Amino acid sequence: MLFNCSKKHRMSGRLLPCLMLFIAALSSSGFTVMAKRMEINSRLTKPLYVAVSSGGSFDSEDGVDKKRRKLIPSLTGWYSNLLDHHEVATKSVSTGILTVVGDICAQVLGEYLKHGNILATSLDKLRMLAFFCDGTFCTGPLLHYVYKLYEHVYPINGGGDGKSNPDSLKRAFVHVLFDNFVMIGAYISLMMLSTALVEGRYKSIPHEFKFDLIPNIKASYKASALGLMWLQLISFYWLPTNLRVLAVNFIDIIWVVVMSFVTHLHRH
Repeated sequence: MLFNCSKKHRMSGRLLPCLMLFIAALSSSGFTVMAKRMEINSRLTKPLYVAVSSGGSFDSEDGVDKKRRKLIPSLTGWYSNLLDHHEVATKSVSTGILTVVGDICAQVLGEYLKHGNILATSLDKLRMLAFFCDGTFCTGPLLHYVYKLYEHVYPINGGGDGKSNPDSLKRAFVHVLFDNFVMIGAYISLMMLSTALVEGRYKSIPHEFKFDLIPNIKASYKASALGLMWLQLISFYWLPTNLRVLAVNFIDIIWVVVMSFVTHLHRH
């Protein structure tokens, strides 16, 4: 059902403050993690790093059930094995799945802002399919090759090995700035184009790019500056290259909520 422009603006005006508060909360915790990272005792972190990376576990007297202690190492070992054998496909499918999660959240949020009731939400399955296709066949592969290119052109040294290297932080910051404020135009354009094609909104594509592309980029800039880019900075600095796409996928669930919501406010 279509609704007038004033109602659209009221809804977007109610959406952004809520999301910004959530992003700010994530950002503050992210800054705390980054500040403490340099002070972590390597004798404490090394056993955890070895346990997770090797798929094993280390002895503990905390009384926690062994199966629970092995769950995270098992999952990381399974995902690492998939990356070793099918790196691009694994990153692409995980991107598609988490992009759908973001779109579902956007649909539920939209229903709540419109009618104040999330229980009556009727999910648009074609829209979910569109975002899955975008994540799996467009954004996922693009992130893989773009992040590889970043690392090739301006490598981050010391990331993920527990070493403190100020130059690594600077290099990671350059990666994140470029990704959030230069490449973002390509990401949003690709998302708008691919989802419109899958949803069959061919005729609306020129109109969307003329009137919605710049506002969407500005909304992304705000979301990045208020929190998302700082979480991405932590992931780029701490994680090896092959795990950065997955980390960004989780962070970008919030970004997808914003982009999906704003894009579909005007799509009809």
